[in-house]
Amino acid sequence: MSAAGRSRSQVVGATIAFGAVGFALNFVALAWSKAAPLRFLSPFHYYTPGDALAHGAVPWLSAGVLVAVGLAGVAAAFGLLARRDLAP
Repeated sequence: MSAAGRSRSQVVGATIAFGAVGFALNFVALAWSKAAPLRFLSPFHYYTPGDALAHGAVPWLSAGVLVAVGLAGVAAAFGLLARRDLAP
């Protein structure tokens, strides 16, 4: 977010919106059966530390999705920063 944003308030707002929409999407998908397929679009669906504690094993598919999305974000940030003029 910070590589693409122009101001601090824009970056903070976009980050909060991303988190809030992701949480709301996961909540609605869990509560309403017709929206259940949408749960895969939320990062909160893949972050389940309680499952690792309850089952004694790491859910590797979920961990892989989170790592892949994180790496894609870092790659996008490098691409955006390479084309950005940082001079005052």
